[in-house]
Amino acid sequence: MSDSDGSELPVTTYFAPAGRDEPQEFERKQTLVASIPLLQRTIDAMSDLVVILNEHRQIVAANRALLETLDCKLPSVLGKRLGELMGCQNVPQGPDGCGTAPDCSLCGAVQAVLESQRNDSFVTRECRISLAEPSGAALDLKVSATAVRADGERFTICVAKDISDQKRLAVLARLFFHDVMNTAGSIQGYTELLRDRVPRDSPEDEELAELAQLSEELVEEIRAQRDLTYAESGELEPDFQPVAARDLLQHLQKTYARHPVARTRAIALAEIWPGQIVTDARLLGRVLGNMIKNGLEAIPQGQTVTVRCVERGEDVVFSVHNPGLMPPDVQAQVFQRSFSTKAKSGRGIGAHSMKLLGERYLGGKVEFRSETAAGTTFAITLPKIARRRPAD
Repeated sequence: MSDSDGSELPVTTYFAPAGRDEPQEFERKQTLVASIPLLQRTIDAMSDLVVILNEHRQIVAANRALLETLDCKLPSVLGKRLGELMGCQNVPQGPDGCGTAPDCSLCGAVQAVLESQRNDSFVTRECRISLAEPSGAALDLKVSATAVRADGERFTICVAKDISDQKRLAVLARLFFHDVMNTAGSIQGYTELLRDRVPRDSPEDEELAELAQLSEELVEEIRAQRDLTYAESGELEPDFQPVAARDLLQHLQKTYARHPVARTRAIALAEIWPGQIVTDARLLGRVLGNMIKNGLEAIPQGQTVTVRCVERGEDVVFSVHNPGLMPPDVQAQVFQRSFSTKAKSGRGIGAHSMKLLGERYLGGKVEFRSETAAGTTFAITLPKIARRRPAD
């Protein structure tokens, strides 16, 4: 819109500023970006979708992956904004296209670009683009924006990664764990109801007690898999509370003594620090439980796994020792995801989960030593009071 003297009037938008470069100015900036040595080759080497934007969020360059994904040529991309290129349904709702509609304030892509421009910084956001065609379709993107300058001009390198599959899998995982946990919990509840209806110490009560124990183990195994799934995706939220070291280790000793691999092996508690630690008992139990189970699996029948907890200044060290020796090739890969000494592939998540839960979520240090004379010891060192959460 122009005033009576021919000057441009400012356009009021719902979120991002309006305005676009005049054709001659846009062509100048496009030429400037194209002249930067190795820039086009660099972005062409990236598998994610990459565009370079001017200050008005218009595309002045794009990489090969984007053109191949959208099956288009570069001239049809230039001058557009990201939402216009992707076919966002909100584009017609704004006075100046992408970024200016009412719902654009919720768009992570626009947020990332604007914040990067304001602060000359690197910003990452997730966004969900609802497509105009086909109706009801949507794209889930992880968008990273990096502010750069060339010959005094400011540009934004914008990298978009399609995370639609990840989002769908996350939703399916939540539904699965919710439904299967409800089913397992119902089995556990009905088992307890049946036990209340039969005489104690009867053969039926013994059988139901065994069924109750199995259902409890099933529920715990589902929880463990759920926690690991959420931990891998960064969605796990620990619950830090005071935990008595002795109570936790006695519970683990009793629990894993019933495990099939422990039937001809022993679990011993050695010196146990008598104090309390502020941590997530459930996650620490997962870490130590995997250490105990791995130790039991590593030793011959008749031998013992020894569990300790000692104070070390402001930290506490939980350790699990077995008299076995890990071969050098196993030691080199023990914490790698999906590495396993067992025959079946894809089973090696125990040691990986120790590292993941113990360090990323509990703020500790997980390590091991394995020597011929001393055997193998896995340990986790934790602060007495948790110092950080995953968001940190």
